Amino acid sequence: MIYPAFQKTDIAEWIEFSPEKVLINGFDREYASEFLTDKCADSCKGNALYIDIIKSNTKAVEYIDESCRVTDEKYLLSAEKCDGGVHLWVTVSCRKSLFRALCRIKGMLKEKKFFIGTAEDYPLFAERGYIEGFYGNPWSFENRKMMIELLSHYGMNTHYYAPKDDPYHRDKWEELYPEKELSELSAMLEICNKNFVDFYYCIAPGLSMKYSSEEDFCKLACKAEQLYSIGIRNFGLLVDDIPENLYFDEDKAVFSGEAVNAHIYLCNRFYGYLKNLSPDCRLTVCPLQYHGKGDEYYISKLGKGLAGGIKIFWTGKNICSQELTVREAVIFENSTNRKPLYWDNFPVNDAEMYNEMHIGYINGREKDLYRYSDGIISNTMEYCLSSRIPLLTVCDYLWNPVAYNGFDSWHKACEIIFGGEKETLMPFFDNLLTSCLKVENSPMLNACLYDAQQSFYGGDIDGAKAALAEYILKLEKCCQYLESVDNPAIRELSPWAEKQKIALDMIKSAAVILENNGEENKSKLRDLLRKYLNHSKTLCDFSLQSFAERMLTL
Repeated sequence: MIYPAFQKTDIAEWIEFSPEKVLINGFDREYASEFLTDKCADSCKGNALYIDIIKSNTKAVEYIDESCRVTDEKYLLSAEKCDGGVHLWVTVSCRKSLFRALCRIKGMLKEKKFFIGTAEDYPLFAERGYIEGFYGNPWSFENRKMMIELLSHYGMNTHYYAPKDDPYHRDKWEELYPEKELSELSAMLEICNKNFVDFYYCIAPGLSMKYSSEEDFCKLACKAEQLYSIGIRNFGLLVDDIPENLYFDEDKAVFSGEAVNAHIYLCNRFYGYLKNLSPDCRLTVCPLQYHGKGDEYYISKLGKGLAGGIKIFWTGKNICSQELTVREAVIFENSTNRKPLYWDNFPVNDAEMYNEMHIGYINGREKDLYRYSDGIISNTMEYCLSSRIPLLTVCDYLWNPVAYNGFDSWHKACEIIFGGEKETLMPFFDNLLTSCLKVENSPMLNACLYDAQQSFYGGDIDGAKAALAEYILKLEKCCQYLESVDNPAIRELSPWAEKQKIALDMIKSAAVILENNGEENKSKLRDLLRKYLNHSKTLCDFSLQSFAERMLTL
């Protein structure tokens, strides 16, 4: 399975192929050889993958018809069988499009499957990324590096740095970064550049900044200049999650008492300052009002008042929107004179969602949304390793939303992260599909309970026991793995794994009642149900509680 899906193909067949060596010729050969370093050689007598890289400046590898835009990420692949292996021609416009092609080739080498035929590939969304915009412990540098490398391989091209609990991002916005922290930001920028990811540094001064103060603006400018000095050219200015009303008398007088006037002034002045530093600088703004219908007074006035090059973050109809639709995007564009750049609050699980673990798949985003938005930036969880699964499905959707299938994408993401242990873990992951999105939680469990109840009420006790027994075996294997494995990703999930063990014991206890509904067995199930309901973490569909309660009435 190519993940994300190619845009256009004419493929005769897929073949099992594991070359002993890879031989590369043509444009940027040394870079390509370093990228595929494990198997590259100058000559080979056995099975080989022969790659010829062609650099072209023609419209065919620069223009995307569907979105009517020029891109530097498009590439063409053509593969034929040859004596001793497979010959692959790669046509690109620059190193960035070559990077995208090499990521696909590396994926095929890993899967040991190659196509014979042609493929034309490019992303449909222009800006595809994620933001550390959560409340909670910021990620470690090592995890940030891992995430940049992983998600860039699957097509993401943007990283926004905005962890609420980095003091120099928000609470101490006016203070310069100490040398150690600045060095880490510089290293992150270097990793992003290597992986063709645009790094945005976001600053959130709104809690304490006096918008009319020259001194405060100079502090903002000095902070930006420090970041500019290490190579950062992309910035975010966040005025979200602050009081709606101005609280300095000077600001009230200067800006006629309206926060939107102050924000227009600050954003335009900061944008002008950045452009004076370098024409390459870019700015994205997260407004005070960041969700709604898109035509409210504040957001309409802000959009029409901002300079044309400034992008605006928007979360959709709600803070955590179940759907992002073309209709809503058009309303936003008509009222603000710019397309929305979605700050998508999935898979984030902070605030009142902290008891949930969002490792499901992105859903409810329309297939044609790429035509009407600047892109989607997904807000991540504090749990970095767990965030990988949902973010991989976001990669899949953003690259090719037309071909995207959420459930299939989720299974592939789980396989990428957990490899051969994926099937063992699926009963647990199945019970963690819960989120603000319209995704059915616990489909495997629900199917089991439905079959068991249908058999039971139809008089087939053995059938009911068999349905439960099959599921119990899978869940037992899963829980044993969760308890025994030493894996950082599993440790992140341990509070939910504890509740999963209680759920397993509930199902086993319920199965016993099918045979013997004595008070002793019911008392055990009643205690387990109480323990399950008292556990703070969110797990399983309501159907499990309902099933247990039915068993207690027998």
